[in-house]
Formats: sequence, structure tokens, C-alpha cells
Amino acid sequence: MFKLWWWYIVAIAGFVGCHTAPTQPVPTDEPLAIRIVTTMPGNTEGLPTVAYTFRAEHPQRDGILEYLWDFDTAQVRTTASSVEYTFAHVGWYGVTVTVYRNHIAIGRGWLLVNIRGEPPQIRTVAIPAGSFLRGSTRVDFREQPVVVVRISTPLLMSAHEITQAEWEQVMGTGPAYYRGANLPVTDITWMDAVDFCNRLSIRLGLTPCYRIAGDAVECNWNANGYRLPTEAEWEYAARAATTTDTYAGNIAQPFAECTETDTLDPVLDRIAWYCKNSSMLPHPVGLKEPNQWGLYDMLGNVAEFVWDWSSGAQYSPGDTLDPRGPAQGMQRILRGGSFLDGARYCRAAARPFSAPPTRGKFYVGFRIVRLVH
Repeated sequence: MFKLWWWYIVAIAGFVGCHTAPTQPVPTDEPLAIRIVTTMPGNTEGLPTVAYTFRAEHPQRDGILEYLWDFDTAQVRTTASSVEYTFAHVGWYGVTVTVYRNHIAIGRGWLLVNIRGEPPQIRTVAIPAGSFLRGSTRVDFREQPVVVVRISTPLLMSAHEITQAEWEQVMGTGPAYYRGANLPVTDITWMDAVDFCNRLSIRLGLTPCYRIAGDAVECNWNANGYRLPTEAEWEYAARAATTTDTYAGNIAQPFAECTETDTLDPVLDRIAWYCKNSSMLPHPVGLKEPNQWGLYDMLGNVAEFVWDWSSGAQYSPGDTLDPRGPAQGMQRILRGGSFLDGARYCRAAARPFSAPPTRGKFYVGFRIVRLVH
């Protein structure tokens, strides 16, 4: 009897197995990869009230495709892969295109665009090519060895630190803790500063210097766009053919770090906002005496980002022709000292500070340079 029931079970199982097909995956298309290309300069920088064309680039798909464009303030539906649109106001806009086939979304592309007014007219001064005596033996071992360094290419450098008004004209944001149109922009990261350089260059029809991929930045030193000065270019410009602590002479107390016993230095008081005369606040740019090349606030007011990575070590003695610092690192060097610092850090040779490239500080800003073409 047991054997009979066993054969019944085997027969039923075989019958079910013959009549039930295994589950098959439903074939689907891969999501459509879409890139939005525009007639905007740099594909991201535009002016209000100007018509720009937006085109969705993607691999070929069979069938009739529909495109739903979303410009944040309006939507446009079309069967063509391109559309023309005009932004009425300045601002940041997220442009999205969704591609449909048979009323089913098969892909989406996204682009952030920056609609600004005319770019700022940043005042620059000419920095000639030449040589200078880099560093000092007066205070810190990191300022050594003192050697002759050559800057082989003439530059244009912003006469003062980038102001909040100039930043907002390009970037459309106001990040500084201490607010004022003519105050230096602060609370921005090193990455923000290189992004500003690229965006300003694009708006002015110049070739951007930087290629930015995530947190990695490469510089095209031959491009005619704006960039941060190298540490060597910064010191060369700050000295303006002088060899003393500052371009106005030596400091009486070069080790002073803003203690109660430190006195106001008459040399620094003429040219820099530092802890003994700043009331611990940043000041509008250009109020102190410039150096011989017409540069204001090279010392004090806010510390300034430069290109170079910080190694925490002395200079490389053989790196004397257009030095650009270590190839990599964790922090970028700051130069010039700030409104919080004592005389020790407001010298042309001083290089005690550095900061991570993705972290802003309320006492750090920057100035910019470009090649003379």
C-alpha cells in the first residue's frame, strides 16, 4: 500500500513539473543615460533675459520619445530633444529633463545652472616677472632655507582680497559671517575659491585654469583664466622688491603673538589690520597703505588661500623656478595673517597656517591672479 501511494506522489509531482514553467525575468531596458548640453558659456553660466538652447544627449532608442523639461519655474514638453528657454531672474536653477517612451519614463538628466548679471570688474595690478629672496631666518624654521626664487611669467593680481560684493555677483551667495559689501569674503572653502575662479573666467570669456573632479583639482598653468596664486607668487607680490619683514620695513617685535605685553607696531599699523588695531574684526578692503606694486591688505585683514599643499616642512631648497609646492597633501597653505593674528604672522615670509580644502573659516579669504596675455 505504501508503494502505491509513493507512485501516486511521484506521478503528481511529475505532472505539475511538466505543466509549470520556471519564472522568467521580464526584459527591461537599461536606464537611459542623459547629459544636458546648453549654449551657456561653460555649460552652466548664463545671463537673465537671454534665450539659451538646452539639448538632451543620450544613446539612440527605438520609438517616439517625449521630453519633459523642468526649469524650476516652468515646464516644457516636446518631442524634440532640444528646447529654448529664457530665465527671467538671477539665481541658481536646477534644470531637469525626463525622457518618456510610451508614457513610461526611461531616463532623467539634471544640470545646475548659475544665472547672474554682468560679472564684476575686478581691479588688478601688474606683477612683473622677476626674482626675490624667499623666506626669512628671523622667526620660523619653516621659512627656510632662504634662497633666490624666480617667477618667470608676469601676472595680473587682484589689487585687494575678493570682496563679498564681487563674490555675490559671480556665485549668488553670501557666506561671510561678518557682513559688508566691501569686506573680504570669508567662510568659503579652498574648493569654493577655485570654483569662483573658473566661473569668473567663463563669464569673462577666458579659459578656466582648473579641472575639478570631485575633490581633485588640476591646474592648467598656461590657461589665461583666473586662479589662486602659488605660495611663491604670493610672497613675491607681497614683498614687491623688498627684503624686510613687510613691504614697509621690519617689525619691532617679530615674535609678537598678540599678548597683553605686545605693543602696537607702527609699521604694521600703516599697512595691516591685525590684532592690535582691528578690534578683532575684518575691515573693508583698501583702507591701509598699499605696497609698491599697488596691492592692498597683503598682510592682515584676512588670511589668504594659495594653491600649494602644506607638507608641514621647510622649503625644498632646489625648487626655485616657479615653485608650486608638494604634489599632494591634506591641507592648503594660508598666507598673510589676519585681523586675529599678532605681528609674528603678519610678515611677508610667515607661513604657519594651513587649512583643509573643504572647510571654510571666518578669517580666511583669497585673491586671484591670471597670466598677462
